[in-house]
Amino acid sequence: MSTPDPTPSFTVKDHPQRLALHNEVHARPPIPLWSNERIVSQALTLDTLSRREHISWIEQASAAFPPLQKSIQQQSIRVLRLSDEPSRILLKWEMHGEFLVITLFAQQQDAAHIESRSDLLVRVNTLLTRNGLTSLQDLGGQRLVAIDLVLEEATSDLDAFEIAKRFNDNTLLGSVITSNQNAQLWTDLQLDNEGFVCMLIRGRKMGSRQAGRAVQRLIDIENYRMMALLAFPSAKSMAEPLRNAEMELAKVSEKIAAAQKQETIDITVDAQLLGDVSALAARVEGWISANGLRFTAAEAYHELVKGALNELHESVIPGVQTMGTFMERRFEPAMRTCRWTVRRLHDLSDRISRTSHILKTRIEFVNESQQQALLESMDRRAKLQLRLQQTVEGLSVIVMTYYATGLLQYIAKGLHSRGVSLDPDLVGLISVPTIAVGLLWFLSRRQRKQRLL
Repeated sequence: MSTPDPTPSFTVKDHPQRLALHNEVHARPPIPLWSNERIVSQALTLDTLSRREHISWIEQASAAFPPLQKSIQQQSIRVLRLSDEPSRILLKWEMHGEFLVITLFAQQQDAAHIESRSDLLVRVNTLLTRNGLTSLQDLGGQRLVAIDLVLEEATSDLDAFEIAKRFNDNTLLGSVITSNQNAQLWTDLQLDNEGFVCMLIRGRKMGSRQAGRAVQRLIDIENYRMMALLAFPSAKSMAEPLRNAEMELAKVSEKIAAAQKQETIDITVDAQLLGDVSALAARVEGWISANGLRFTAAEAYHELVKGALNELHESVIPGVQTMGTFMERRFEPAMRTCRWTVRRLHDLSDRISRTSHILKTRIEFVNESQQQALLESMDRRAKLQLRLQQTVEGLSVIVMTYYATGLLQYIAKGLHSRGVSLDPDLVGLISVPTIAVGLLWFLSRRQRKQRLL
């Protein structure tokens, strides 16, 4: 006798998207990082050709180097181990909707011996070319973000004066970060000679996941900040055209108000104004179509930046501006400009729509007035035609009565000459009212039939 399976099996068919949706929550896990790590990250904007080139390159790289974890290998995210301990190097490749991020994580010996960025890039490119792959600098795309971040073990906290020496004495941003408040973040958000933004995280007893999350948030902040700012040049360039369009609409509104005061409506003037408004509407809708996607993306990236900043859990270092405060004062105005531009575009579109509706209403009123006048004219003509018809019918009765009476008198005279005792005058006298009444009855009966039809 067989033992039944204690775990019941279900044969319910899975939803076709179940696996993809379930794995979405595991799509971007932070890479575990220990202290003394150099991270070099670059974000590239891609066209169709360079996107295909990068996808082909990562497929070749995935075959040449082992993945860090099987569970996080997806079509859009790959993490490869380029070299093992003690100088472990990881390469993280992330394909986003509009950009690509390539990040190198290089383990260092200790805080006193941090490998230079140039030496790290040379070592990585050597590993790639040795395996028959194209080096990083030869791949396509345009660099939008470049970050050089050092994660080092801190034996003690340093003040801003000491840290500034590592940033060419530039004005620093700094804060205490992470939920345990056990790390310092320092950066000047300036581009160095090679176009990199340098950052420094100094922490004590940071967990590997905690360090990985902090690094990922900083990379996300810079990437999403720059992607959001792609809309800013469009917002600035549209300031003057928008102002001119608003002035054009104001002039049209003034002309409509002036025309409204006149007793008569000139439809040619309204038609010309409607043509001007339609041309202006087409221009504004063109601006919305050309820039709407960019402004919508900027708003989404802006929200991601704010979320990543909140997750840093910054607290103030006395006398030093935090990154969150800096973004509030420098980044937020640009985003408000973009939002205000979007609002102006949609407000202008709505005003144009209302103005166009007013003009169409005026033109429709004129058309309806003309149609009403035409109907009244047709009604007058119908009444005149009816009166004329009645007059003609009355004359027809007289004429027909005259000829019929004359004909009967001729017949009576003929019969009288043949010996029939008929008085032609009497016949004529009797026939006149008889024929007239008969004709009137016939005509009235025919008119009733026509009205019923």
